[in-house]
Amino acid sequence: MVAHAVQWVSKGSAGPFLAYVGPNDSKVTLVDLTESEPESPLDLGRGLLKMRSAARGVIVYDGTISRGDGDQYGALIAEVYEFDLGEDSLDVLVPYRPGTESDGFGVYALMIQDQHGDPASDGVLDAFIAGTRSDSEAGEFWRQHQLR
Repeated sequence: MVAHAVQWVSKGSAGPFLAYVGPNDSKVTLVDLTESEPESPLDLGRGLLKMRSAARGVIVYDGTISRGDGDQYGALIAEVYEFDLGEDSLDVLVPYRPGTESDGFGVYALMIQDQHGDPASDGVLDAFIAGTRSDSEAGEFWRQHQLR
């Protein structure tokens, strides 16, 4: 889902949305969280994950992060939940250069953090990258726009 969101944000908008799989289901349910007033979209998404007893899910939204250089970057932020493994979550941060800039849209190196803000293990990063590459269209788009 994050790879698809990279495509969407390149066109100007990405979320917020929720994608989840139920406990005895293989079908992904996609929920648009943009019209969630008066509740915040993130609170609504987190609540839906619990209310619908999701086995796993991801909430993706467009935000801003600060990297090591102190500059602010637009970023896709994905909260990834795997309830079969407990209550832990991961944050996938995908900083990007907006398409409105003179050099056009581009994606910087992603970061994956645990719920405490510590970098995730190399195994988690490798699994995420493998999953992204398995989506031929969205994965290819990401590779074409990866900034080095």
